Amino acid sequence: FNEALECENCTMCCNEDDDCYPQQKTKVQELGLKDYGTFASVLSACFIVLCCSVALLLYISARRKNIENSLTSEMETRIKELDIYALSKIGKDSVYSY
Repeated sequence: FNEALECENCTMCCNEDDDCYPQQKTKVQELGLKDYGTFASVLSACFIVLCCSVALLLYISARRKNIENSLTSEMETRIKELDIYALSKIGKDSVYSY
């Protein structure tokens, strides 16, 4: 045939060789995407964005935890003073020294 068969009210169009194709839009086309390749690209991009978002949230969470657990300079100085005091009381040659 020189012209394609048009059937606007049909759900399935067939030619004389019994090659049939549906006239309905696919689920991907109903979403507004052109074809399955576009759908795969959009899905992959969403997956990458999701992974990056999770990685960023984990990084921020770990950084916040490290800030909360970090010692201030006053606390470090106090710990060093206590270590020196303990070492002076125990003695440098003691088996309990560290």
